[in-house]
Amino acid sequence: MPEPFSAGLTRRQALRLGALGAGGLLLAGCAGTPAVRTATAPTGPRKRGGTFRFAPISTAGTTSADPLSINSGYELRFAMFDSLVAPDHQNRVQPALAELLEPEGTDQSVWTIRLREGVEFHNGKTLDADDVLFSLQRILDPKTPSSASNLLKAIDLNAIKKLDKRTLRLKLTSPNSQLRRAFAPSEAAIMPVGFDPNRPVGTGPFKQVNFTPGQRWTGTRNGSYWREGRPYLDGLEFIGFADTTTARTNAVLSGQIDGIDGLHPAQLPQISARPNLNVLISQSGAYQVFEMRCDKGAVFEDPRVRKAFKLLVDRPQMVKVAWNGQGAVGNDTGVWAEFDPAMDGSLPQHAQDLDQARSLLKAAGKDGMTVTLRTCQLATGQVESANVLVQNAKAAGVTVNLDVVANRAQYYGGQDYYTSQFKVDSDSTETMFANTAYCFTGKGIYNNTGYDNPKVNSLYVQALAATPEKYQELMHEVSRLVWDDGPWISWGRQNTVHVCSNKFTGAVQDASGRFNGYQWSDISLA
Repeated sequence: MPEPFSAGLTRRQALRLGALGAGGLLLAGCAGTPAVRTATAPTGPRKRGGTFRFAPISTAGTTSADPLSINSGYELRFAMFDSLVAPDHQNRVQPALAELLEPEGTDQSVWTIRLREGVEFHNGKTLDADDVLFSLQRILDPKTPSSASNLLKAIDLNAIKKLDKRTLRLKLTSPNSQLRRAFAPSEAAIMPVGFDPNRPVGTGPFKQVNFTPGQRWTGTRNGSYWREGRPYLDGLEFIGFADTTTARTNAVLSGQIDGIDGLHPAQLPQISARPNLNVLISQSGAYQVFEMRCDKGAVFEDPRVRKAFKLLVDRPQMVKVAWNGQGAVGNDTGVWAEFDPAMDGSLPQHAQDLDQARSLLKAAGKDGMTVTLRTCQLATGQVESANVLVQNAKAAGVTVNLDVVANRAQYYGGQDYYTSQFKVDSDSTETMFANTAYCFTGKGIYNNTGYDNPKVNSLYVQALAATPEKYQELMHEVSRLVWDDGPWISWGRQNTVHVCSNKFTGAVQDASGRFNGYQWSDISLA
């Protein structure tokens, strides 16, 4: 049997992530930031009790309590469910429900899972290997696959062997050196056998009391939570606001709610005037992207057109307008080497070059083209960045018309999300492993652009079967290909700004870009 759980990092990864943990998170109050009260890590004994009322930017679009649904919302998944492993505040994978998750041998095609002992679901059932098997069957069900299915698809469901009540042996159809990371997303949540999405039961820190889709979710403390002494709160509430900018800010200013995430940096002066509010700013890999459909017959089929659009964008202007300068320019993969060494950090930055953009469009027969961009305020500044793109494109002789969708549920709920020629999207900090699996391989579950580069597909398979050092080398090549001809304009990553009443404590900066990584069991009365 392998030794107990280890993170499986190479020495180089450990050093880079260690550096991130030491200095990679931006403190509020740094140069260029208004003087605000910064949330700090708690010291001394923690208080118990109280209800934390939080308004995540995504709650208005959270219409399902099933963790496998695209409309379940990260905030809700982290409140009710756990995965086998989970990212820490520096985006390093740590044990959660599994005390061991390791490959057997060196070929990365046989893995062992051993569960933590004594974990209970909200209904009192003890977590066992059958629940993991049931969860994997749901996640990998071809009729209703979870987004995590793309990361876990190499698991052969028919070859899983139950060794005892807490131990499973997995056999993979192809090696996957990144399988531990594949189990980390909240979409890989573990559910009990017979899980009912209408009466959701998990192992998470809070149990559902009421849920009005898109409006409000209330939860009560899970007194049997497996993390000793957690959670501190008696209750947790998520409140949805259709207006994610002004209405949410006014609600936290008035004390109607206790916290919000995704504050627009331009609103910091309002917050700084209130002595009862603290601010948390994290430098993260949370990114925004314009996606170009490029399969046969699509507007962006010709790679010259995709390259032209990458070159017409004024990325520094977008960071300034959309985030008031609280961020950094992006480089079209949605991944940064600071957060994942599998991204080639030596790639040159795509800078605005209108002459080259016009030349490429003319060569492709697309000069003077018109295209519609489908957009929505999925994250801070998303509509603002779209308006900047309209002006950038106009300077290159291109007309971009905006189709502004009202809310997240509408945006993701219809076929337009899958068929649009040009659209926006966003995500928290990701890895080259996940973004390639989801979006850059031909059969990726979120590949809504039709991008299908045979070399990318081949290199990805080779990388998963390789040693950790060779994996990085091969994924560097994948990142270079996507940077050059890929379907994304990932124009920037943002410093995420969150607000919390000083009646509460426990939140710290988190590399994911989410408020405290949505680790709700950390939050307590101050």
